[in-house]
Parts: sequence; C-alpha cells; structure tokens
Amino acid sequence: MRKHCAFLLLLFLSYSLFAQDRILQQKVSVDFRNITMYDALMQIERKAGFYFSYDNQFIKNQKKISFTASDAPVKEILDRLLDKEYYYIINNNKIVIRKKETEYLTVQGQFFDNTDQKPVEYVTVYEPNLKIGTMSNDQGHFSIKVPSSSDIKLIANRVSYYDTSFTVEGRSNTPLKIGLTPNITTEEIFTVHSIERHWLARSVIGTRQKINSLNLKNYFYERKFQLGFWPGIGTKSALKGQQENKISFNVFGGYAAQVDAFELGGLFNIVQKHVRSVQIGGLFNVVGGTVNGVQIGGLNNYVAGDVTALQIGGLANINKSNTTGLQISGLYNQTQLFNGLQIGGLVNQTRNINGGMQVAGLVNYTGQFKKGVQLSGIANIARQVNKGAQVGGLVNYTPKINGFQLGFLNLADTLNGVSIGPFNYSRNGKHSLSLSVQENQQVNIAYKSGSYKLYNIVQVGWLNSNIPGGHYLFGYGLGSEWKLKGKLKMATELINLHYTPTDHFDTDYSNIILQPLLIYQLHKNIQLYAGPRLQYQQPVEKENNAYYSNFSRNMLPLIKGKKDALHLGFSLGINIF
Repeated sequence: MRKHCAFLLLLFLSYSLFAQDRILQQKVSVDFRNITMYDALMQIERKAGFYFSYDNQFIKNQKKISFTASDAPVKEILDRLLDKEYYYIINNNKIVIRKKETEYLTVQGQFFDNTDQKPVEYVTVYEPNLKIGTMSNDQGHFSIKVPSSSDIKLIANRVSYYDTSFTVEGRSNTPLKIGLTPNITTEEIFTVHSIERHWLARSVIGTRQKINSLNLKNYFYERKFQLGFWPGIGTKSALKGQQENKISFNVFGGYAAQVDAFELGGLFNIVQKHVRSVQIGGLFNVVGGTVNGVQIGGLNNYVAGDVTALQIGGLANINKSNTTGLQISGLYNQTQLFNGLQIGGLVNQTRNINGGMQVAGLVNYTGQFKKGVQLSGIANIARQVNKGAQVGGLVNYTPKINGFQLGFLNLADTLNGVSIGPFNYSRNGKHSLSLSVQENQQVNIAYKSGSYKLYNIVQVGWLNSNIPGGHYLFGYGLGSEWKLKGKLKMATELINLHYTPTDHFDTDYSNIILQPLLIYQLHKNIQLYAGPRLQYQQPVEKENNAYYSNFSRNMLPLIKGKKDALHLGFSLGINIF
C-alpha cells in the first residue's frame, strides 16, 4: 500500500513538473519597443493565455524595455526581461515570479606582514562593487560574508602597506592566510581632511573607524539614500564613512563621505568631504570639505572648507576657510575671508572682509575690511578699513580708515574720512582743548576731535546769569576747518547747548549756535580765534521773558520773542593742541 502511494505521489510530481515546464516552454512572439516592464508582461499574458503574480517591490513596472523575440519560449523571454534573477512557480494558469535569494559564504582569514610574519591589525577588506566590507581585529583575523555563487575578488587596504587583492573561490570556506608587503615611503601621513581634529569627531568616531577612513582614503561609493542611527552601527559599518549620499537621515548621528542633496540628523552630522543643498543637525554639523546651500545646526556648525550658503548656528558657526552668504549665530561667528552678512549674538571674528556687513551684540573683529559696515553694541575692531563704516555703541578702532566712524570713542592712526562721537583720536586728525569767552559773560571749555573736514565738539562752561550761582552749560556740536593762506585758517561750528541752574537740574533753556571763526596759527600747538556768533534760543516753557534776559546780554537782537529769539554776538578763544 505504501509503495503504491509513493508511486502515485512521484507520478503526480513528475506530471506537475512536466506541466510547468510545458507552460514555460510555450513559444510566443513579442515586440517590445520602448515600452514599460508592466506593458511587456501584459503582452506576454495576452499571447500565452495566463497571467503573472509578482511583488512590485522587486520588479520595477516603469522600467523601459526594448527588444523583440520571434517564436521564443516564455521562460527565455522572462529570463531576458528579468536578467535571470528570478524563478517561476506555476499554479494553474498563473505564474508567480519570485526573486532568487542570494546564498552567502563566510570567508575567514588572517593578515600577516610578509617581512616578519607578524599579524597586521586593523586591515580593511572589502568588495568594491558589492559595497560590503569589514576590518580585521588586533590579531589580523577577519570574517566577511560574500555571495557564494561565483568567485569574489576582495581588496585589502592598510596604511603603510601596499594595497593587496585576492580571490575567494565560490563555495570555499577554507581559512585564508594573506600576506601584506610594507610600503616604505617618505610621504606625509595622510589625514582625512580636518574633521578628526574636531572634538565631536574625536568623541563619536571610534579608533577603528578612523583607521578605516585612512585605509580607504581613495575609495568612495555612491548611494541615493541612507538611514543611519550612530557612527559604527550598521551591517556595512566598515564602509559607512565612505558613502557619498544623495539623501541621508541619521536618527541620532551619522558619519559619511559627502552629501549631495539633503541630510537630517537628530543630534549631529559628520561629513568627510562636501555638503550640497541642505544639511540640518539637531545639535551639530561637522564638515571636512565645502558647504553649498543651507546649513542649520541647533548649537554649532563647523566647516573646514569654503562655505557658500545660508548658515545658521544656535550658538556658533566656525568656518576655517572662506565664507560667502549669510551667517547667523546666537553667540559667535568665525571665518577667514567673508563676503555677505554676518550676524552674531555676541561676537563676529573674520580675518578679512571683501564686502559685506558685520552685526554683533558685543564685538566685531576683522583684519582688512575692504568694503562694508561693522555694527556692534560695544566695539568694532579692524586692522584696516578701506571703504566702509564702523558703528559701535562704545569703541571703534582701526589703524587706518577710509570711511566713517560713529561711536562714543573712535580711534584711528590714519583717518581719511569722518569720525563722529564725543571722543576721537587720529594721528593725522584734529584734537585740541579750546578755551573761549563771550560777550554775555559766558566761559567755555571744549574738546575738539576728529578730522579737519568734520570734527566733534564736546563743550561745558558757566554763564553769569541773573540767579545766584549762575548756570552751568553743556552740549555737543560739529565743526569744519580749512586753510586760507599762510597762518590763517577758517572754521565753521554748529553747537547745541543746554543750561541748568547750579543749585538744581533744569534744562528749560537751550540754544543753537552757528559761529564762523577766523583762526591764526600762533604756534604749532597754539591757535587764536575770533568770530561772530549767531545764537538761536529754542522755545521754552516758562513765560517770563525777563528770566532769560541775561542769557543774551550785550548781544544784538535780530528776532525778539518770549519763547524763541535770535541774537548776534561774538566769541574769542584759544585752541591748545
């Protein structure tokens, strides 16, 4: 009975296989001229009288097909369509197409030095086309899984050794002994760009990965998409740092060769070479090459090469080369040659600026500023300003400036422009202490500084008014001085003065003064000057006109009024350098 059942089962299987083979050997003629894979399979279905079942994940329906076949078996046509990477299951009038599973062989071996027969540690062994690889341990032992269908050629790379290739025979599992020949050279030690010197790279990239990058300094491969979790985690981690990705997502952090379209990292992104388009890191971005596009780091961006981008760092942007574009940080920006707009919450530091603007909450520092504006809350410092402006809340400093300075204290060794502020110093500019008297018994002390084209006047004094103790005065103005002939010079000054009683502070009275002055150069450090003074009384709140009568004593009234008036007087004084 059992023999009879076994015979029937064998007969059934034989018939099934024969039927399947008969269906696949059925001959049809097809004409595939630049049509999709889907349309090609539909054409076979119509002509052969059955239909296909397959997984779209493995078969690309939109792939273009172009060939013809006349009276050819269905299996032959399918193999040509699918590159013999699939097998077929017949179920009545349905053909199920399944992708062949690749069988793998584990290759094991050990690397040793050909000169002293000692093991060679940390050798990178990989198959460049399949993009699989691993690294030997500290005793030279390695293990790698490779397809077993055919012979595989592997390459071994190690710093200070010649590159070595060897072939693994399919189905062979014999442990290998591979000798490496030392490469004695005087070349400088190769360094993977500069990212390994960065503290983040030193912290998260292990020693094996660093050596691996050195071993594979000339090998990189492209991938359209990669998903990573952490540097060193992954089935192909030995080659992870050599990937040139189009799109990269790193759940926590990633380490790649370059990015050409988009990269997003939950915590950080580390890239050996360049970044194109967009890079976003939750905390840090570290790039050893150039950046073009947009780079955003929650805390810090570090780039060793040139940057042409919008760069935003929550705390800092540090670029070791040149930057063109917009650089924004919460605290600190640093670069070499800069073109564009640089905004730092506290400090901007740039070696040179060709053209652009620096804006900082505290300090801007640059070497040569060819053209642009420095704007800071406290200080602007530049070694030279060719054409530009420094606007600082407290201090502006540059040895040489061809432009404009605005600040409380402006310092320049050579000023070929204008400085505006209470205190200014330049070796070739104007700086003098002035003492003067007026016909209304007013005594003035003024400090004049800046350029001769436009200098600043800080003035204080006392007026013998009609109240006990008189009035103090203070104010600020601008002046310009030019040479007439010989020792004679001319100046024009415009000053706004405020007056307050000596016993309490009340600046109800103020005036604006315009005075042309004739100057005589008595000595190289002494000037005498005199000239008329046009004094305009600004509107006041107090109605009693007699209260202000002594402010204009001995002056010629031009316009009389209770709240405003215009008088003509004179000034006589001395400038001491």
